[in-house]
Amino acid sequence: MRIESRFTLSLAFCLCLGLAISAYISFQLESRQARDEVKQKADMLLETGLAIRAYTSEEVGPALQSLQGGTGFNVQQVPSFSAQNAIHRLAKKYPEYQYREPSLNPTNVKDRANDWEVGLIREFQAKDKLGELSGEIGVSGDGRFYVARPIRLSNPACLQCHSVPSAAPAPMVAQYGPVNGFGWKLGEVVALQVVEVPSQAAHDKALRSVLVTVGSLACVFVLSAAVFLLLLRRHVTYPLERLTQAAHSISVDGAHAQQPAFAVKEAGQFSELHEAIIRLRASMDSALKRIAAFSKQDDDAGQ
Repeated sequence: MRIESRFTLSLAFCLCLGLAISAYISFQLESRQARDEVKQKADMLLETGLAIRAYTSEEVGPALQSLQGGTGFNVQQVPSFSAQNAIHRLAKKYPEYQYREPSLNPTNVKDRANDWEVGLIREFQAKDKLGELSGEIGVSGDGRFYVARPIRLSNPACLQCHSVPSAAPAPMVAQYGPVNGFGWKLGEVVALQVVEVPSQAAHDKALRSVLVTVGSLACVFVLSAAVFLLLLRRHVTYPLERLTQAAHSISVDGAHAQQPAFAVKEAGQFSELHEAIIRLRASMDSALKRIAAFSKQDDDAGQ
């Protein structure tokens, strides 16, 4: 196998191995960055919901109660209603972002938890110290990243509306009925904050970044290999072929046969080796002539 072929195969192997390692590392880093980016968007939406809930509970609710003498009921003073409706308005412009506060026993039946949300609520109820769950849902191509946090009943004032129907405001019972949203207990997980944000776009962006990185490295590797093989051909294999031809010519035709010319500046050590072979051939010819002369003298003396 020629030297160029051996070096080409070695460089191709190193290229493939290097690209595979680079692609794996780049994909891991880009995937982690994409996940962090999606998680940050979900956290911002959750914090927005928390801020609306806090504002409603601390500002809007007391203001409405004072206007009605503490006996009225307006759905706008419910933190869950305010948070969900405010973010639903935002979802009209960004429909791929979703925010819900599902419950196993909601006052409004529209907030009843679906199958996978029920599983999240049960897990929060079983683990008191668990503060957040996150993961991927949906099929490939339509994947969504979710973040869920528990809503625990920590304010005793909430029991006025969620303990028994007789203690709840009459307008609330008239609007939602006496069946749903009652029997809550202090300290238990009664609902969730769930945010869903699209994740496929971030994954596609990460994949494109990996392809650009690997493509750039491949271009650099291929260009470097081409330059290396060109220099190898010019300064190593081509002079070596010339030198082989010269050695063959000397061994067959003798020291005075026409020799291929070498350019010292291009060939370097090969030119010196060529000259050394010529000198060695001349020395051998001279030695052979002397041996032949001595043999002839011995024959003459014997006669």
